[in-house]
Amino acid sequence: MAIVINSETGIYYGINNFGTQVFEAIIKGSPKEDILANLNALQGAPPDMEQRLTDFINTLIDKEIIVAGPTVKSEISIHQVYAERDDFTFAFDEYADAQELLLADPIHDVDEETGWQPLMSDK
Repeated sequence: MAIVINSETGIYYGINNFGTQVFEAIIKGSPKEDILANLNALQGAPPDMEQRLTDFINTLIDKEIIVAGPTVKSEISIHQVYAERDDFTFAFDEYADAQELLLADPIHDVDEETGWQPLMSDK
């Protein structure tokens, strides 16, 4: 399972084990076609696996978790056991209960040109 935080919105997301393995392949830059081929090679893969993957990727884009970018060949590791346990379903849950706390984090005090500069007292 993965917890992914959007530091701009303060919203965080929980992704189940099956989704986490696919998410890791996505953030490595693996091409969608390679991920899909790996998913379809799993025993018991449903016939709508391509639509499920597309919907998952679109959700990640809509929630501003990923952006389109170049792809690279990389090793994809999706285990049969997680696919079966999660019924080939990408669970993506959204939580806003810590939004105020996450947005108050000083990481938001980053200037594009100078980076993060902790506030200094005038002692």
